[in-house]
Amino acid sequence: MLHKTLLGFFLGLVISASIALNINLILPLKVDTLLLIGLIISFPIWAGIQVWCYSSTSNKQAWLRLTKVLVPSVVLNIILLYVR
Repeated sequence: MLHKTLLGFFLGLVISASIALNINLILPLKVDTLLLIGLIISFPIWAGIQVWCYSSTSNKQAWLRLTKVLVPSVVLNIILLYVR
């Protein structure tokens, strides 16, 4: 259970920041509005990822679930930052 907690805490933080960055790079709004949207959206995503980790039956399944979300999100981050 401790492994799932740490996984959800640290990897969930990275995933929520990555998803918030994707949203900020896609939306054509002012910087202050984008920051507010990122702050409002990050915490629920992070909490949802932690719950998703706890619902996994094993540590390996939790790693696989979060990796399947993190990799495409980071790839999209790189593409959007490169295009910008």
